[in-house]
Amino acid sequence: MRTRVLLVVRWPVGGIRTFLRYVYRNFDAEKWEIAILAPDLPELRILLDELKELKIRYVSIPAEPTPALFFWKILREPFKGKYALVHSHGFTSGICTALPAVMCRTPHLMTSHDVINFNQFVGWKGHIKKWVMGILFNFINTIHSISHDAQENLLENFPFLSSRKNKLIVIPNGIEVERFSNAEPRDLKGELGVGEDVFLIGFLGRFMAQKGFCYLVDAIDLLQKKENLPKRPLVLTFGEGAFIREEKLAIKKRNLEEYFCFMPFAPDVSGTIKGLDVVAMPSLWEACPLQPMEALICGTPFIGTDCIGLREVLNGTPAFVVPKADPHSLANAIEDEF
Repeated sequence: MRTRVLLVVRWPVGGIRTFLRYVYRNFDAEKWEIAILAPDLPELRILLDELKELKIRYVSIPAEPTPALFFWKILREPFKGKYALVHSHGFTSGICTALPAVMCRTPHLMTSHDVINFNQFVGWKGHIKKWVMGILFNFINTIHSISHDAQENLLENFPFLSSRKNKLIVIPNGIEVERFSNAEPRDLKGELGVGEDVFLIGFLGRFMAQKGFCYLVDAIDLLQKKENLPKRPLVLTFGEGAFIREEKLAIKKRNLEEYFCFMPFAPDVSGTIKGLDVVAMPSLWEACPLQPMEALICGTPFIGTDCIGLREVLNGTPAFVVPKADPHSLANAIEDEF
């Protein structure tokens, strides 16, 4: 008889999708049965295909569920499934799963995948939110942080957890080294019809404020104003969603369209990274990003910031580290790579 595990995933995208692929693809299909409760998003469909060797049951919810609907779906599922474990991903998933898991007497593991910002708790609503989160954290059996930075951030915001360290664990993220070291480089310049005088800068993040894309735009604006640059910078992004329309509009208003190319989502980025001249990650905060690990294994130069989470990954590596929210330093680092 297979052991049943329920995965609760509010955002099955980016690093969370990759984490799920890395971890659960190694499970024995003869011994485990996995149910995934998640929004019906394109990246989720890719994940289901990547896990097709397992016995997977997908519990669909709308792409943008209300908190009430998300909670209701989670509340029903543990009672129906008789699971040995509920594994939630992200703070939203963990908080919404806490009570249903207790009610069903099912062990609950939460992998946080993120860090907490102090501005989340501003005002009386923020104080209530923090109070509720603290109460619900008590009901979670184990809280897994994916970096030491992330766990320290959790304890800074919820210091009472320091007396319950038996329920806290740090297991840093990692990657499948062979997938990236053995990948064939993608001929991006050939696809785009550009020559060696063009310098390809990869931005592989989502279009969220956290990822700092606006600072990369600022850096490119600074670079294009310089005379006698040895190469023309061209930023390649991959994927859609979030605030991409707003970012495209901002680029158009600044007459920088010739320096950006928005490309389709790439499910496997290993060859894509090898086809870039540099990868830039101007994040404002991270938990434990996979992207720098992937780029460095590929041998592609990497520029990242000194923000929480990312600084831990880059420590002791040959990556270029610049201050967060500093387009001038970012522009200089890119120019040094020309």
